[in-house]
Amino acid sequence: MTDHFRDPQFLDRLKALDESAVNEVVCAYTSHLVSAGMGQGLGEDQSQDVCHNTWITFFEVLPRFEGRSHIRTFLFGIFYHKVSEYRRQKMKFENYDPIDDILESRFKEDGHWLGDVRDPSTYLEEGQMLKIVENCMEKLPDVQKAVLNMRLIEEFSTEEICEVLKITASNFRQLLFRGRSRVKECVESHLN
Repeated sequence: MTDHFRDPQFLDRLKALDESAVNEVVCAYTSHLVSAGMGQGLGEDQSQDVCHNTWITFFEVLPRFEGRSHIRTFLFGIFYHKVSEYRRQKMKFENYDPIDDILESRFKEDGHWLGDVRDPSTYLEEGQMLKIVENCMEKLPDVQKAVLNMRLIEEFSTEEICEVLKITASNFRQLLFRGRSRVKECVESHLN
């Protein structure tokens, strides 16, 4: 279906913004871009926004595209750059993380827990623990949720997660730590 996208004549039509060529490319890849955004841990609205921004940039830089790679490869390169851009923008507004204060308040100065920790096995018998953990996971920021899901559920390696999410290993460790800490704090609040 998209094999002819490599054809130099099709590329010329696309660069000339021929309506049928543009519609064909947009129809072929929009749903894939939105799905990939959701796979990156973005919500549906955020994925739609990143998809829209990807198409804008695609058509802005299309005149420089030489056709050495497939249009899909070129498009998804822009897409992953836009996802990273979106995350950087989002991080600017999330520079304060209350989990730091919460964690500090749970420990004594010598590093030991304040108060008693209840045995979670009593909740397993009632089947409530899984529901509690699922609810706590849903409350996580999207990037932390993606890191925890990919690492703990899908069992991706650190390298794979960093590649897919376009993050550094140190950022991965921070996201994993914060995600685990948030889930732990949330679960404990339900158990106490």
